[in-house]
Amino acid sequence: MESVTVESYAGSKAEEYPLRFYIDKRTIEIISIEKRWLTPGCRCFKVLGDNGCLYVLEYNCDNDTWSLLTVDRP
Repeated sequence: MESVTVESYAGSKAEEYPLRFYIDKRTIEIISIEKRWLTPGCRCFKVLGDNGCLYVLEYNCDNDTWSLLTVDRP
């Protein structure tokens, strides 16, 4: 699990979904959210980046942090 900086849409439920994120000073724009699910205290998102890779991002609601869980490269 890797800490990551994420810009997200913050609606009525705080950090509702990710818009873009940064890895090593590189911006990854999110093209689509392929899947989303809840785990205790967290929201998870499988997203397609503008580089063609699939990423799983996790938002921890308890400590207001994002993590990068996995990367699937084409």
